[in-house]
Amino acid sequence: MSALKRQPALTLIYGLFLVLALALSISSKPSLAAPPGSPGSNTLVPTAADGYGWTTVSATLNRQITSAQNRLKYIYGQLNRTDIALGNETLSSLSDQIDEISGVAQSIQTQAASYQTVYQSYLEIIGTKVDGESATIVSQRSRLEAVLQDIKSTVTQGKLLGLQAKQVQLEVQRRGTVSQQALLSERIASPLSLGFWRDLADEGPDLALTFAPPVNNGYAGVLYNWPATLFSLIGVFVLTALLARPTFWLFRQAEGNIVRRFTGDVLPENHISFIPVALSGLICGIIMFVVWEIISNVFSLDVGRSPVFAHGIAGIMPLCGFILGAGLPALSRATAVDGAAQRSARALWGVDWCVSIFVLLQTLFVIVGFENAFPVTARRLVEAVFTLLVEILFVWMCKRLTRRTDARLAPAIYGIGWLLLVISSAAIALGYLAFAFALAVWAIALSVSFASLMLLSIAMKEFTSRTFSVGSLISRRLSHLGVHSNRVAQFGVLLSGIVNIGLIIIFAAICLSDGSLCIPVVADRVQSLFVGQTINGVQFSLNTAVYCIIILIIAYYAIGAFTQWLEKRLFPTTNLDIGARTSILNIFNYVAWIAVLLLVLSEAGVTVKNLTWVVSALSVGIGFGLQAIVQNFVSGVILLAERPIRVGDLIELGGIKGDVKRISVRSTEIGLGDGSTMIVPNSQFITSAVRNATLGTALSAASATVTISPRADATKAQLALMDMMTKRQDILQNPPPGVAISAITETGITLALSAKVSSVRDVGGVTNAIMLDAYRVLQEAGLELGKPS
Repeated sequence: MSALKRQPALTLIYGLFLVLALALSISSKPSLAAPPGSPGSNTLVPTAADGYGWTTVSATLNRQITSAQNRLKYIYGQLNRTDIALGNETLSSLSDQIDEISGVAQSIQTQAASYQTVYQSYLEIIGTKVDGESATIVSQRSRLEAVLQDIKSTVTQGKLLGLQAKQVQLEVQRRGTVSQQALLSERIASPLSLGFWRDLADEGPDLALTFAPPVNNGYAGVLYNWPATLFSLIGVFVLTALLARPTFWLFRQAEGNIVRRFTGDVLPENHISFIPVALSGLICGIIMFVVWEIISNVFSLDVGRSPVFAHGIAGIMPLCGFILGAGLPALSRATAVDGAAQRSARALWGVDWCVSIFVLLQTLFVIVGFENAFPVTARRLVEAVFTLLVEILFVWMCKRLTRRTDARLAPAIYGIGWLLLVISSAAIALGYLAFAFALAVWAIALSVSFASLMLLSIAMKEFTSRTFSVGSLISRRLSHLGVHSNRVAQFGVLLSGIVNIGLIIIFAAICLSDGSLCIPVVADRVQSLFVGQTINGVQFSLNTAVYCIIILIIAYYAIGAFTQWLEKRLFPTTNLDIGARTSILNIFNYVAWIAVLLLVLSEAGVTVKNLTWVVSALSVGIGFGLQAIVQNFVSGVILLAERPIRVGDLIELGGIKGDVKRISVRSTEIGLGDGSTMIVPNSQFITSAVRNATLGTALSAASATVTISPRADATKAQLALMDMMTKRQDILQNPPPGVAISAITETGITLALSAKVSSVRDVGGVTNAIMLDAYRVLQEAGLELGKPS
């Protein structure tokens, strides 16, 4: 019996032996008769006595489910309370708690599902019930079925918990949306009417409570510590303003020293740089925050409900310090040396103080509105005054810029300011004070954030252009290590682009923070942007996008490096021709990128289930409009696999003759004789007849015929022509060339010349040279030419 015939028999015998050994190991051991899960028993199912198994985690998961359900009940009870008004800050806190509960529900489902897979595998090993099986197997099957039922119950409870959390989250979001819409559409008595002032007088007792001192229960009014808070704020602002210009000059001197030390150049006195301005703003922001924290702790400004304001002020202090630290030097007459900058500085004098104070007041008003910590009419009156003051100062500043400078955007901004002032005044007159205040809040938030982020972007661009330019110090130092200066410049551009992307993300977070400029609020919004949201089962987030981009970048360089290794190191050591090498490289690149694409889709959470509608759409598209693309793709795969044509082959297709330069999965590039390139769809190589002149071998034949007179000596002619053919360098001598008599007629004797050449591309030139040499040799031998038959 041959080896091929013995192989199935050996496989069958080996399989029967394994089945018999497994059966003996399960049924022959006496210890299996012990109760399942008892100490010392050798059961198939892991138990708590073994230190692992479902029993060890089920109690923990059940406690998590109970705790999460109790938290949901508490949150739902808070939403249904009628004795208090829930502010946006409270709703945001409840939303965060619900997100944590959703995470717990997802974790419970994941853990339970993993155990379900393991125990299901155990049950499949035991199999269905058969007659005469061991009692141990029966007990193990019963135990497994009970455990699986418990696991399925836990999975169901986890899904219900997640669904309940989602429903409560929708209710919280609805409350927030309704609250925001109600705020924007809220209408009270107009300040032009007596009813408004009557309502304000009626709120006198409630307004007095905001200044009430602490009582026995520890409660104090919101503005109980207003003198200490006011003087503390004044002190912090004055201290920051005093430190702004020295900080700027310190960084400017440091910049000049660095440039002089590393480049030998001296910065001119009228040199204007945004790097010291941005650094001064950042340092002043940090100083302002630290000083406020110290003062608030020393004077105990967080009594009663004041912690809300103290923390809100602490969150806005970095931005206020940045505005003062960057604005005071940038708008200073000593700093702005250029003529146009001097005029702009005089026109914008005092804007930095106004903007920082407005940002602080806006934050306080927003906190008051969120927490409902102030009587409504009094709060609306203060907000209306704030709105009109902000927009009047904004229009006045734009007017000064338009008259005193040639700023291009000043007239347009001036018009926008007037439009906002008219709309806000009309809204206040009609009683829509909340809408007017929201308009002012958005205007301040967007303008201040845009200006601050733009300053940081310009400073970062200036820093990268100086540090990583072609002739910079870092570029020169790295050039000694073999790093090209263009690579260093590219890194600077990429670094600046990454920073700009981060600033854009921050600006988007500010737009989503309802006009709040507090650092913690913006940071929370940035985090929510990275966490993302789930749409149709797919998680969309900046975090996932960053991971996917990193995977693509690493894959790009890894695939390129491996391709270079194959092309430069491995292929030169093999006997593969250029066509085989090209096919291997193309197939590797396509397979590698398909794997990377699958990895990116997996990282993004996209599964086949999520892509069902995409597959359906593609099937319809292929049926109608993508037939040619799919046909060319499949044809390209066939060409790369079967290789009927290869890179470097000389082919002829439909009257077109040229060399194959590149084969891809969609088309093939053919180099023509005039130097142009023709791109041919791959399907034509499968459905049409193709002549490949170099498929079998690289050698080709050159042939020519010569006719001599019938009176000439044919033997002498043969010898002369053969001697000529053996002396030519462009004719291969192995196999040797030949000269034979192919025809004898009354008009002449025809001699056929044949030879092998190294390439089909040389046939034409070699044939022409043979004919010329044959004519010369016959003339020198005195042999008369005849007439071809």
